[in-house]
Amino acid sequence: MFINFKLLLSAVLLLSFVLPVFSFEPSGGVLMLDGEDDYAILPLAEHGYIFPKHTHEFTVEMWFYPKTGPKRKEREIILQQQVSFGLTPSGHCELGKNQFCCWGAAHLQGATAHGVTGTDVEVERNQWNYVAIIYRDSTFHFVHNNWILRSKKFDRMNQVAAEVRRKRKDFFIGGYQEEVEVFGGNRLQHIYTYFHGEIDVIRFSNIARYDLPAERGIEPFDPPHRLPNDAHTLALWDFDERSGKTRFKDKSGNGYTLIGMNGATTSGALAVNPRNTSITTTWGQVKSESF
Repeated sequence: MFINFKLLLSAVLLLSFVLPVFSFEPSGGVLMLDGEDDYAILPLAEHGYIFPKHTHEFTVEMWFYPKTGPKRKEREIILQQQVSFGLTPSGHCELGKNQFCCWGAAHLQGATAHGVTGTDVEVERNQWNYVAIIYRDSTFHFVHNNWILRSKKFDRMNQVAAEVRRKRKDFFIGGYQEEVEVFGGNRLQHIYTYFHGEIDVIRFSNIARYDLPAERGIEPFDPPHRLPNDAHTLALWDFDERSGKTRFKDKSGNGYTLIGMNGATTSGALAVNPRNTSITTTWGQVKSESF
């Protein structure tokens, strides 16, 4: 019997990238955001920045459940300050059915440079998604569900920005106090608006967690289902307060209590959705700070 060994080898290589399907079940409560006008805030004047000066490596990670995505020219904010996550209508994503395009970005600096670097990836609608930004050795990594991406090393920016260069410097979850229009010349570029969905947990760490790729590219990743507090945790919100609460305690012990505004409250966890699919992405380059 004739066997096409080249075809067989290709099949084996493809199977090697088939990852086990994972299911995620929220622990306790979740933060509910209706996408209309509610958000949570950590005022800069009271708490400063979560990452201090000279932070050369860090991890920001969360589990979130997006429901409705942004319309044309809208950019939904999931969280934003020194590190940002949000949804955009298309970005550089190749969207399938029931997918949204998620951006992740970090404000970085060095002795001679200051800017934002990030990427867009596909995430699943009406399903729990894990995302993380991990920074170490002047290299930006982005995790989305079963995959971790490593960008090109950029030595001119080797630490988190000690201060973000934009008008709104507070730490926000779900949106700003108002929608914000961004113009290029006299033309509307996009509108920053509100996220519609649930968030189960967010953790900020002063180390680069997990096994990172040795080379630039994409590798399989096994997302953590629980994000516990430890010595390297700077902030941790699990939104396990009783339903209807509007103050969300920082379980790290560092006092970063979030305040829910305009109806942002906790509620019981959503049901498990075990379905998850492979995801592709396109890396973004260092971007100018227009906002």
